[in-house]
Amino acid sequence: MIAKNTSRRRVAIIRNYKLDGQWGQDMLDSFSKLILAAEPYAVVQHFQPIDGGPLPEASNYDLVILTGGTYDLTQPEVDIWVAALLDWIRNTVASSPQTKLLGICWGHQAIAHALGGKIAYREGGTLIDVVDIPLNQDGQAFFKDFKALRLHKFHKRIVIEPPPGFHYLADNYEISMSDSNQVMTFQGHPEMTAKIAQGIVNARDPSYLGDPSPEGIARLHNDLEKIEDGKKAFSKVMSWAFAGNTLVTS
Repeated sequence: MIAKNTSRRRVAIIRNYKLDGQWGQDMLDSFSKLILAAEPYAVVQHFQPIDGGPLPEASNYDLVILTGGTYDLTQPEVDIWVAALLDWIRNTVASSPQTKLLGICWGHQAIAHALGGKIAYREGGTLIDVVDIPLNQDGQAFFKDFKALRLHKFHKRIVIEPPPGFHYLADNYEISMSDSNQVMTFQGHPEMTAKIAQGIVNARDPSYLGDPSPEGIARLHNDLEKIEDGKKAFSKVMSWAFAGNTLVTS
């Protein structure tokens, strides 16, 4: 049963990667820490359809976050869990407009793909770095004091054709917002830290890296230590996520 007018927000995190290595738990912990910094009494629950677990009942949550992942969404046919998640996205947008959706990296791509966009491999291969993402006029209005956001990037596929009903806060569809104000997505990782990114690098198959030599990995580790704006950006996102929503808790 859903109870109204209570003081606790409910947030679901859908994990879209295998929980291999400490970096995976660290990423979940980072999400929780950022959520609780904005909403100290929020209830945060985890779901893992990639491991055969169920998907959340969207209407029970104020916010659902779709994490990064590695599954190739450019394939003509996808695994059962991915197909179910894409259907869940479509159903949530159609049937649970009060539930905000936040997609990060693979989640950004999955939402775009589910709603009619197109995903492709980026020219230049995998991007692993901390980079400036210039904001357009809408993006500057949303993030207030920023003309660009410096965020961790860890991906090799991008959105090349946006779904209908979305506008963008940065060039190249880097940060999206649905016209309905229900959905927001980032190609970058506002939740990522240098420790998490370095852990992913250390756990990856070397073929995933541009220069898998010890020297190349050392340079990459150094690049990932750059100052980033993830925490400040996430605070703005949490204000959006909970603004104007009727509280829903069990």
